[in-house]
Amino acid sequence: MRETVLREFFEGKATAMELARDVAGSTTQPSELVSVVSIEDMDYEFTVTGNMAICLCDKVLSGELPPAALKTIGFALMASDRFSWDADNDEVLANVIADWSCPEVNYPLTLENVERCRKWLRRTEPYPAKPALTNNGGKIISVTEKKPTRR
Repeated sequence: MRETVLREFFEGKATAMELARDVAGSTTQPSELVSVVSIEDMDYEFTVTGNMAICLCDKVLSGELPPAALKTIGFALMASDRFSWDADNDEVLANVIADWSCPEVNYPLTLENVERCRKWLRRTEPYPAKPALTNNGGKIISVTEKKPTRR
């Protein structure tokens, strides 16, 4: 996955199809618990807004972007040194990005939950308390790692 393609999607310069192609195949799973996402960093900083996240939701809900792509996108945003958002002023955006990055802990990436994310981001529905975690005996349920790639 190339951060530049995600930035260009946010800027309206890349389509959802181009983003989906870029995200596809960027994650490998060397073990049952570990996922590795290959990410090519972009050269400069870019600020993500709630409206940009809403656009991602819209593309998923219209069928132009698979829901599972949000996991990779959310992780890339979280792991990036170049993408930023103001979590102090938009806690909902920060929560939604975190939710996307780890759906096995937070909210599964279903169309219903993507619609809920859209409502939270648009502030038409309040962001809820996190779902209760099931006790799995203190075992790690997943690990996602960033593998930097070069151009």
